[in-house]
Amino acid sequence: MALMHSAVCYLSSPSVALKQFSGPQRPQPTGLSARVYGVKNVYTGLIRVYAAYHVTNPQLYALAQWTFAGVLFLYLTELFVYRTARLKECAFPFVFAGSAMVWTVVQRGFYLGN
Repeated sequence: MALMHSAVCYLSSPSVALKQFSGPQRPQPTGLSARVYGVKNVYTGLIRVYAAYHVTNPQLYALAQWTFAGVLFLYLTELFVYRTARLKECAFPFVFAGSAMVWTVVQRGFYLGN
């Protein structure tokens, strides 16, 4: 999903790419902000791909967990602190990243053997 959204950030207009940030304090979407968000999605997606391919590597596993924590932190702060996002747009990242965090914590012993 992160890699697909990075393509959206580069290939569509900034207002489409940054639609999830449409809260009451939303700044005007710019090409630069869309591309920065796109780059974040590229490295987040690549970390997750490498972690999935090398699922028994504890460092990559932890790094992938941190990418999900980062998404939760981003959307929580944008929703409650900066008010640049609305709950409607944050629901999918909360469900996806939250579920992924729970899954990686619960399954850590299975994949890493500890």
